[in-house]
Amino acid sequence: MVMRILSLGAGVQSSTLLLMSSYGEIDKLDAAVFADTKWESQATYRWLERLESESTVPVHRVSQGDLRADALVSQVRGTKATGSRWASMPLFTLGPNGEKGMIRRQCTYEYKIRPLERRFRELAGYKPRQRIPAGSIEVWKGISVDELRRASVSDKKWISFRYPLIEMKMSRQNCLDWFRKHGLREPPRSACIGCPYRHNSEWRRLKLESPSEWADAVAFDKAIRKCGGMRGDVFIHADRIPLDQVDLRNAADHGQLSLFDKAGGR
Repeated sequence: MVMRILSLGAGVQSSTLLLMSSYGEIDKLDAAVFADTKWESQATYRWLERLESESTVPVHRVSQGDLRADALVSQVRGTKATGSRWASMPLFTLGPNGEKGMIRRQCTYEYKIRPLERRFRELAGYKPRQRIPAGSIEVWKGISVDELRRASVSDKKWISFRYPLIEMKMSRQNCLDWFRKHGLREPPRSACIGCPYRHNSEWRRLKLESPSEWADAVAFDKAIRKCGGMRGDVFIHADRIPLDQVDLRNAADHGQLSLFDKAGGR
């Protein structure tokens, strides 16, 4: 029998799948698994607790460790001060002669994918390194039609990926409409507080809506400047300047007219 397990990121799309399954609108999941980096936003943790209380599908939390803490004790790229392995974040580098680079991204695999796969094995009743028959686990992923480029095929024979939102031709906006239809608030975007892939709009929102988490990201950015055994400096933002010096103002802040104003609206 094939097990259906949701890879739960606790963002808009994966939350939609979990609740749709819980409400009986789509096939029943056997379980959902959330991989905790220990550096998610408080909004994500609060939302996850709500999902756990409302879902009829069992929700499991797993963790490889504290990504932030591990990053700060690393002394050379890929190695912790203790000598054990640490997965690098995709941080931005600026060499002594102005050359720009980016550290290879390993954190997603080490802190998300590996712990998820371990729990998938456990839920299916298999021990580490025990052979699992091909196609034993169907992993649902919350990827919508506007993210088709992110859809992929599993590189493990015992896992098959399924994309129910794509099958239903649902976009992220369709997911948000589903939440409104059911009288539910919009889920927060799920990402590590210090994720280098945040857009300026997301950094701005973090700064305005969660000052303590913004301060955490700024402190982390300062702490990594000379770490990692890199020539030059390391930054959390693509501008390769300290995070608290990045211009996060939007068009309105810069005094630009909105489209409504340009159209002559009052």
